[in-house]
Amino acid sequence: MVLVTPQAGLDEKAEVLALLRQGSGERPRFDPGLAGGLRAWLEDAASLVVRVRGEDSPALHLGTGQLIADEPLSAGVERVGFAGSELKVAGAAVISSLVHALFRQLVVTGTLDEPLGDALGALGAEDGTKARAVLAYVQHLDASERGLLAGELAEHAHQLRTLTPPLQPGWLPRTDERVAVPLAGGRVVLHGRFDLLIGTPSPGVASLCAVGVTAEEAWAAARRRLHVLALFETIRHGMPPFRLALLHSGDGRYGAEDVLEEHLRSVAEHVADQLAGVARAAD
Repeated sequence: MVLVTPQAGLDEKAEVLALLRQGSGERPRFDPGLAGGLRAWLEDAASLVVRVRGEDSPALHLGTGQLIADEPLSAGVERVGFAGSELKVAGAAVISSLVHALFRQLVVTGTLDEPLGDALGALGAEDGTKARAVLAYVQHLDASERGLLAGELAEHAHQLRTLTPPLQPGWLPRTDERVAVPLAGGRVVLHGRFDLLIGTPSPGVASLCAVGVTAEEAWAAARRRLHVLALFETIRHGMPPFRLALLHSGDGRYGAEDVLEEHLRSVAEHVADQLAGVARAAD
């Protein structure tokens, strides 16, 4: 990924927009059999998991956060981080959720007025365990802690305003798009969310641009997450995105890269290894 470090006088919005549109006159083509081959690779690994865990075991749901981990997954892997309405891992997880809410608002409306209030309002409109957990966490902060959170979030909001270019409606920008890959008859489900997708799928042509936003996560991990999502999109619609871009609201870095077949094969191998780890632990 071409990483750009902000410099004085640089128009970051224009630079980010250029990275998203670069090469827009001609989209790459991929082997039409690529998606089927990648799915077959993961199906083999998922079938082994089901065989070891038992046909009647509950479906195993694995998100991108688990799949990008360097350590092998265990047989009892579950979604982690939230218990009821309480956030187990606060701090970075809270900031990340609030930043992503602000990014969605910025893409849709083009404005951010009062970052903490805007983010809490956006999360309040959602119906999900994670959103409720973050709201509960913030509500329990005292005035001093809430002020510190508001100040930190304002810094992230400034970077988002600086980096996020206006997107034409004709580009069909859509935020927080979920993608799931059911394997082994739905008994293993790989899932994740795109922070932003631009464009529409086209048969035989890579026509989407995927944008990721990270607030606290390390750059390398956020990039790996984008690669996993690109794999999911390849399997879902038969073609990968043609380009991935990453924006870091913590320090203002940004970068973009073309999706290559070797990227997809490498991440498919990693995901298959993670599934094999589940099967070994359950055996």
